[in-house]
Amino acid sequence: MKLDGSNKQIFPGKLGVNQAQNPKGESFGFTNFYMTWDNQPIVPIVGEFHFSRFSYLHWEEELLKMKAGGINIVATYVFWNYHEEEENVFQWGESRNLRHFVDLCAKHELPLILRIGPFCHGEVRNGGIPDWVFEKPLEIRSNDERYLFYAKRLYRQIAKQVKGSYFAEGGPIIGVQLENEFMHCGAPLDSWGYKAGAFMSSGKGGNEHMAELRRLAEESGIKPAFFTATAWGGAAVPEKDTLPMLAGYAYTPWIPNQPPSGEYIYRDLHVKPSEAVNYDTLEYPVAYCEMAGGMQVSYTARPNVSPESVEAMTLVKLASGSNLLGYYMYHGGSNAVGKHGYLNEYGLPKITYDYQSPLGEFGRVGKSYDRIRSLALFMEAYGKVIAPMGTVLPAGQSDIHPEDIESLRWCVRQKNGSGFLFLNNFQDHLEMPDREGVRIELDTPKGKVSFPHSGTLSLKQGTSTVLPFHIEAAGVDIITATVQPLTVLDGGKERVLVFYAHEGLEPEIVFNRKSVARVSQQAAAIIEEPNAIIVKPQVGKQYALEVTLANDETVQVIVLTRQEALQVYKFKIWGEDRLFISGSRLYVKDERLNATSEGDASWSISVLPALSEETRLDHGLLTERQEGLFQTYRIEVEAYTPDIQITYPQERSALVEIDTQWPSHISDVFLQVEYDGDVAAAYLDNRLLTDHIHYGEAWPIGLKQFKDDLEHQAIHLSITPLRKGTVHTFVNQALVERFEGIELAVFHHIRPVPYYRSALYRKFQS
Repeated sequence: MKLDGSNKQIFPGKLGVNQAQNPKGESFGFTNFYMTWDNQPIVPIVGEFHFSRFSYLHWEEELLKMKAGGINIVATYVFWNYHEEEENVFQWGESRNLRHFVDLCAKHELPLILRIGPFCHGEVRNGGIPDWVFEKPLEIRSNDERYLFYAKRLYRQIAKQVKGSYFAEGGPIIGVQLENEFMHCGAPLDSWGYKAGAFMSSGKGGNEHMAELRRLAEESGIKPAFFTATAWGGAAVPEKDTLPMLAGYAYTPWIPNQPPSGEYIYRDLHVKPSEAVNYDTLEYPVAYCEMAGGMQVSYTARPNVSPESVEAMTLVKLASGSNLLGYYMYHGGSNAVGKHGYLNEYGLPKITYDYQSPLGEFGRVGKSYDRIRSLALFMEAYGKVIAPMGTVLPAGQSDIHPEDIESLRWCVRQKNGSGFLFLNNFQDHLEMPDREGVRIELDTPKGKVSFPHSGTLSLKQGTSTVLPFHIEAAGVDIITATVQPLTVLDGGKERVLVFYAHEGLEPEIVFNRKSVARVSQQAAAIIEEPNAIIVKPQVGKQYALEVTLANDETVQVIVLTRQEALQVYKFKIWGEDRLFISGSRLYVKDERLNATSEGDASWSISVLPALSEETRLDHGLLTERQEGLFQTYRIEVEAYTPDIQITYPQERSALVEIDTQWPSHISDVFLQVEYDGDVAAAYLDNRLLTDHIHYGEAWPIGLKQFKDDLEHQAIHLSITPLRKGTVHTFVNQALVERFEGIELAVFHHIRPVPYYRSALYRKFQS
C-alpha cells in the first residue's frame, strides 16, 4: 500500500477549549482531532467508576488501582434517586458522599468527568429519576417548567457538594455531562410496576432542552472547562463547548440473538458527518465514553465477555482515529439498597453491578485489567506521536463484513511517513482462523518497509497488535518491528525501550543505521545491511540489547514475553520513573509499592532501574537476585488457610461460617463459588449482600467490607434452580404456572481465597 504523505488537518475545532489552566500552571485543551496536556498531544484513557456503587471506605484503594491500571481520567454518574430517593430529602453521606470522592480524585491527581443527569440510565431504577417524580403532573426530559424546577434543585445540590473543585480552581473536575442519550433512548419505567417492557421517554426538545439544562447548571454554579454529550444514535449534541462522545459495544443484551459486531472492523472515524450522529465530526476529536470494559448480565441475556475482545476493540478504535478511549464500566460495584426497596433496573441483578469489568465488584481484578494497562502504557509513551496521525485504510477494509473470517484485517495510522501498523484477528461470536503467510508492504515517503523485513509472519486466532514503522524513541530510529511497543524509560538513570512478542509472531526489530551505530550481539541474531541492522532478539526480561547510537550514547532494548508484558506496571516512585513486573497486583501510595497476591503466599517483583538504597518489606521475608537489567525481589509471607465450615441444609442452600480474625498480612478473603443453577444470592442476617445471574463463570464474593458482621454469623448462599422442561401458564384469579421437567441447582465447590499483602519501601540514609 502506498502512503502519499498527506497528513491530518489539525485546527482548533468547535469545542472552544483551546487551553484551560489551573493555579499550578497545568493546562489542557482540544484541537479538532486530539486532546492536549501542557500543549502536548495525548491519548487519554477514561475509566467509569460509580462511587455510589462501592463502599466509600475503599474508594482510595480502588482509585489507586485504576491509576495503576493506566486510567488518567475518571468518569462517574451522580444518580438522582440515590441522593433524593424521598422528595426534598437529600443524602450525601457515606457511599453517597460525592465531595469525598472528588477530593480523593484531587489528592491522587485524577481528572474527573461528572455525569449529572437528571436522567443517567446506568441500569438503575428509572434511569436514576426518583419514583416520586412520576407522581407529579410533569413531562420528564423536557422543558416543562415543573420538571426543570426539580432539575435545577438537583443541580444546586450537586454544585454545593463540588464547590471549589473545578480545574480552574485547582480541583479535578474538568468536564460535566448533562443528561444521557437524550433524544436517542429511554429506560425501563420500573416505578410503573405492572409489567416489564414499559419504557420512559427518550426526551423532547433536542438542543433547546440541552441548552436549558446547561443554563440551569451554570446558574447553579456548575462551570466546568467543557461539557460532554453522548452522541450516538442521532442524540442531541450542543455545538458550544461540548465534546461529543461515542459508544462501542459488541456483547449487547438489547439485541436478541446478536450477530457478530462491526466494532472490530477498521474504519476512518474522523470523516465527514453521517446520518448516525448529529454534529460535524470533522470539528471534534473522536472520543469514546462507553467502550465496553465488559457487560452486565441480565436475566434474559448472559454474555461472557472475553478479555481479548476488550483489547481488540481498544486497538481497532485507536487505529480508526479515536484519540480518547473511555471504558464503561472500568470499575464495577454493587447497587445501593434504597429506603423503599432495591434500586436496580428490572431484569438485572438486585445488587451486583460487576459488569465483568477490569475491576469489579468488591475490587475483583479481571483479566482485561492487564490488557488495558499494557495498551495504556503504550499510549502514555507514544501518545504524543500517534495522536496527530491520520488513519489510512487499505482498499475494501471498511467494507469487510463482520462474518467474513477470511479477509485479513489491517490498517495504518501515519504522519509524514512515520506510523503504526494495526492487525486484528479477533471477532466476537466467531472463531477466527490462525493466519499464516502474512506479509504487508508499505511505500512511505521515508522509503519502503515490509512486515516482516523478509519472508512472512503468522497471526494467531484472537491476536490484535500494533507495530511501528519509521518511529523514533529515545534517540533510536526503528524502521519496522514485529514486536509490539510497550513503554519507554527516558530521562532517568536508564534509557530503555520495551517491546513484547506475541505468541506465534516471530520477533524482529529493524534499526536505521543513520541513528544506530551498532547493536550488542548478546542474546540476539544480527544481520547487517547497508541501511539497516536487523535483529532477531531473545525474548524475556533477562535479556537486553545494548544499542549504541551514532552519537555514542547507549539505549537498552528489552523484548518481553506476552505474559511478562501483561504483568508490567510503570510508576514514578523513589525519585524517578520505574518499571515493575509482577504477577501480584501493584499500586503506589505514599512512596510505598503495595502488592496484593491472590491465593499465593510467595511472589516476585522485578524492578528497573535497580535500587541502590536498602529496600525493606513491611510483611514477610525478602530476597533478591539480578535478572538482566532487572532487580528481582522474592517476597514470602506466612501462608494462611481460612478456617471455614460449610453445611448444606438442602442441595440449593449453603451456610458458610468463616473465621474473620485474619492476620495483618491478609487484606481480603474472597469466596469462590462454583455452582450450576439460574440465579444465586448471598445473605447475611437476612440482608442481601449480593447476587449473581449465572453466565458460565464462578461467582466471586469479597468479604472484607462485611468482615465485622461475619463474626459468629453464617453467610447463606441460595440458588434459584435452572429449569429444563416445559412451563404452562394460565390465569386462575391470578397468573399461575405448572412446570414439567427437571430443576438444576447444585454447589460444586466453595473455597476461600486469601489475598496476601505486603509493601516495598526504601530506607533512606540520613
